[in-house]
This record gives sequence, structure tokens and C-alpha cells, in this order.
Amino acid sequence: MNFKDLLIPSNLFFMFVIVFLITSFSLSRIRKISSKLGHYDAPNDRSSHTDFVPTLGGVSFFISLVVFFFFSNFYNINDTSLSILLAITIMFLVGLTDDLKDLSPKVKFFGQLLALSILIIQSDYRILSFHGFLGIYELNMFFSVFISMFLILAFINAFNLIDGIDGMSSITGIVISTCFGFLFYKLQLFFFMFISVALISMLLAFLRYNFSSRKKIFMGDTGSLVIGLVLGLLTLKLLTLETESVSALSIQRKELPLLLLIILIVPAFDLCRVTFIRLKKRVSIFSPDRNHIHHLLIDSGLSHKKASLLSGFTNLFFAVTMYLSIQYLGLVYSFIFLVVFVLACFILFFLITNNQENLRKKVKLKHIFQNIANFF
Repeated sequence: MNFKDLLIPSNLFFMFVIVFLITSFSLSRIRKISSKLGHYDAPNDRSSHTDFVPTLGGVSFFISLVVFFFFSNFYNINDTSLSILLAITIMFLVGLTDDLKDLSPKVKFFGQLLALSILIIQSDYRILSFHGFLGIYELNMFFSVFISMFLILAFINAFNLIDGIDGMSSITGIVISTCFGFLFYKLQLFFFMFISVALISMLLAFLRYNFSSRKKIFMGDTGSLVIGLVLGLLTLKLLTLETESVSALSIQRKELPLLLLIILIVPAFDLCRVTFIRLKKRVSIFSPDRNHIHHLLIDSGLSHKKASLLSGFTNLFFAVTMYLSIQYLGLVYSFIFLVVFVLACFILFFLITNNQENLRKKVKLKHIFQNIANFF
């Protein structure tokens, strides 16, 4: 055991506390500033809240991450902190501008590409090989950049989409970060384990305000894009691991993508489901609606807190189950488990959606008959 290893427990606790306190303190100040400037998220026909709520809570995440990288660079053996911070800064500015001015999808997409290009040009955060997964091994430069960019862009926007009710994105982020932190600990990649724990600390501090009735604040695109970028970065780091490193997880290298997919299942499933519905209705995949998982859950009668906790615990349960399944049952049975789980979720949410649409039709007919009766 070297000197760095001896410092890990104490530094980890110190970092967790510092990040938590900085996030909490800055959230309080940002909420007051946002209120004074009159910058609120106003409710509309898609909103799940009825009050004007201050936003820009994600600014606190950026502040906390800057402090975190200053203290944790000691563990960054590849010295990529500057590149990561630069990418986070660009993504932060994109999110902040979008929260303040509502950027067009094209400008927002270009900003995301710019931030990601800083990471993708480095081999540490670019998928170079599939290591036999789906029968694919080494990738050329074009496919390496394209696939890496596509996956992280898809995840960032998927994470952004689930930020629709109190606690949903925070609890999902905590679950994913916890899983990643465990994997990086097993791999002894302590710098990335520290990043995972920092995310947990920030999101726990944010939950206190997000669930509050008197001090509520939203993270906005500023927060969801930054958190999505960091989680996407951690995902790419795991996907770039060599075969020898993955052995520490007691699974095979080609089984790792399946494990990561189930860890990211909530935002991934929601993105696929909503995209499918919009394509079926022949509308733009960027058009807003109320077909997200969180909308269906709260429309079924669950509170924001219960819907978010249910989603988070379901995500955690299946992530742990998949990890154990891969270890003891192998890739084939684990893949069958994933297919059955996804199909079951599609059927469940189809039934919920169908039931809610029928209920809305009944309510609409009831209003029509009442208006006719009132007319006579």
C-alpha cells in the first residue's frame, strides 16, 4: 500500500464534506439572487409544478466541481483535469445561456459538440475497441470518434430529459454515481472514484432544496447538462478499459457494456421510449410532450418524491442484479434478463399510458355532457 492509498479514506471524507457544504452554501445564495432578478421557471401545460420556482441551481454544481478538481488533482495520474474542466466550463455556459435565453436546438447542439470534442480527442475518453462485444474489436479513428461522441451526446440529452420532476435527475444521478464509484474503487481508479463521490455529495445537497416547499430551486439545463457530461465522461472511461483491468470486477471485458447499459437504464429507457412514441406520431423527436416516465408516474397518483425514489430504487436494484447475474450466470442469461426487463417495462408503461388516455377521454366526454345539460 503506497502513500496515496493511505490518504484515500480521510481525503474522501474531507472532499465529500467540502463539496456538500460548498454546494449547500452556493445554492442558498443562488436562490436569493435568482429571486431578486426575477428569474423563475414559470409553470405551463407540461409542468409538474404549479408555482414559480427559482432556477439556475446548476451554477452551484459548477462552483463545486472547480473546487473539487483543485483538491483532487493529486490523484489524476494522467493529468487530464484541465481538459475536463474546460469541457465542463463550455457545457456550463451552454446550459446557463439556455436557461437565461432559451437557445435554439442547433446552437445548443453545437455547444455540446464543442465541449465533447475536447474530451474525445484524448484516447482516455474515446472508445478504441469493442473487445469482442457483438463480434467487433479494434475501431478506426472515424468510428472511434463517432461512436464515442454519439454515446455521450445521447446520454447527456437523455439525462437532461428526465429532469422533469423534483428529485428525478438527482436521485438517478446519485444511483449511477454510486454504481460508478463502486466500479472505480474495485478498479483502483481513485481519481474517478473521487469524481463519483463528489457528484453524490453535490446531488444530496441539492435534494434538500429541490424537495423543500419553502426553499425550492431547480437545477435547470445548467445543472442537468453539466451532471450529464460528467456521468458521460465516467461512462466513456469505463468503456475504454483494457481487458486486464476489467478482471478486477470479476467479469469479462465483453460483458462490461451490458452492465453499463443497465446502470444507465432509466435515462436510456426514457430516451428510447419517448423517441419511439414521437416517431410513431410523426412529430419531431425534439417536440416536448408529457410522455416521459416521470410524467406517467405522477399522473398515476404518485408524488414527486415517491416517483423519483421508485425510479431510483428500481434502477439500483436492477444494476446490482445485473452485476451479480453477469458474475454467476454469464453473458447470455444476463442479456435475456435485460430483454425481458425492457419488454416488461414497455408493456407496463403502455398499459399506464393507455389507461390514462382512456381516463382523459372519459373526463372530456363528461364535461361535454355537462355542458349540453347546462345549455338546456
